[in-house]
Amino acid sequence: MELFFAIFFSFPVIIFSTLLTLCVLYWLVAAIGILHIDCLDIDFDGIDAPPSTGLGGLLLKFGFNEVPMTLIITLISLLGWILSYLSTRYVLIHIFDMSWLYYLSSVTVFIASFIVATYLTAWLIKPIRPFFNKLGSENSHRTFLGQAVIIRSSIVNEQKGEAIYEDGGAGLILQVRSDDRYQFKRGDKAILLRYDSLSNSYEVINESDFMENVK
Repeated sequence: MELFFAIFFSFPVIIFSTLLTLCVLYWLVAAIGILHIDCLDIDFDGIDAPPSTGLGGLLLKFGFNEVPMTLIITLISLLGWILSYLSTRYVLIHIFDMSWLYYLSSVTVFIASFIVATYLTAWLIKPIRPFFNKLGSENSHRTFLGQAVIIRSSIVNEQKGEAIYEDGGAGLILQVRSDDRYQFKRGDKAILLRYDSLSNSYEVINESDFMENVK
């Protein structure tokens, strides 16, 4: 046990030990509801083309932009800790004494552990990325429900129709549908009632009817 703690607090393991400890504390705090699970996530919503260089490019390369960043950091910290701990336990402390050569080798171990942990994390999350994509898509569509849109097509029925959602920019063009109870024309204001994933469209109702139902 003494050897374990000696390595735990030694360089380079201490870097991953600190990160892993913070991650464990974060998940504990999140579990009791003080923090939101996605509070550290990096969001690319609304960006037409995420950057291909820098942090954005790194996220895209490994597919990290599709998974909650809290999970990514936790996995890299855990895998990096395991790799650096094993390297120190079975290699460094048996070959080098506490000299400049030890610290130079430790830096190499840290860099190698971080790189390998990053690639391993990308490999581990690959099977679950579709789940987070689907979950993120559903949450994104859910945020539009109850919002007002302006009808842009000449007709809205159960087969076709388009509306514009004013997002503060150029506006988003959404596919909308409505049954025969409501008659819409271009320029009318409507409310997004529910989302249909099969047709990728929103059911809309008149603003006046929506307000009456709310009351």
